[in-house]
Order: sequence, then C-alpha cells, then structure tokens
Amino acid sequence: MLRDWSDVYSVGIAEIDHQHQGFFEASHRLYQRILEREELQAVAEALTFMRDYAASHFSTEESFMRDHAYPALAAHQALHAAFFKRLDALADDLATFGPSQDLADRALDLTQDWLVDHITDEDVLYALHARTHATDVAVS
Repeated sequence: MLRDWSDVYSVGIAEIDHQHQGFFEASHRLYQRILEREELQAVAEALTFMRDYAASHFSTEESFMRDHAYPALAAHQALHAAFFKRLDALADDLATFGPSQDLADRALDLTQDWLVDHITDEDVLYALHARTHATDVAVS
C-alpha cells in the first residue's frame, strides 16, 4: 500500500525531513512505473533516479551524523549500504524479468516500507542524539 509523507515521520531536521518527503515521491514514481508496466527504459530510469536520490540523501544524513559526532555512524552507514545492495538486486531482476506485479511489490517494500522503518527506528536516533548533545542543532 502506498503511504504518503506524514509529519509522523519527521525527525525534526528540516533539510532531512524535506529529503524524506522526496524519497516518498520517488518511491511512488518507481512503484507506478513498474505497476503500469511502462517500457523497461522508463522503469530503469526510475530506479536510477531512486539510487541517485538515495545516494544524495544518505550523504546528507551521514554528514549530519559526522558533524554531530553520532557514535553509531558506522552502523548507520552499513544500513545504507545494505539498501543499495537490495536496490541493485531489484535492478538486476528488472533487467532479467522485466516489470511485474511482484517486482512492483518488492520495489515498494524496499523503497517505501524500508524508508518508513529506517526513519522511525534509526533516523530518529541520530536526531535525538543531536538534540541532546549539541546546542546549535537546527531542529524543529
């Protein structure tokens, strides 16, 4: 089921929250392109966009964590790396089997469900760390 961005997913850091909103939008676009069985090239472009968006977003998060001496940075980076491995496997399956309902469901699980779990289980921790260990954090 497609979920829309909600303030419930906010970590209280404006730039990161804005990027998370964009992540939701990219997830929706990828799911729709696969589900509608658009031509392989359109789906591949949506996957590439998702990969590029994730790389940029993860870089922002990891920079924030470094700037605030987040002690679990390495573990968080490993979660990001695991996301890319799963995304690459999805791209491989797209190239091998083409768009399908199964691929659309897996894409949704990977991009949206993973994101929701990641935000609510992991990202909130570095935001909390920043709020409790620094006085100059711009969080809302």
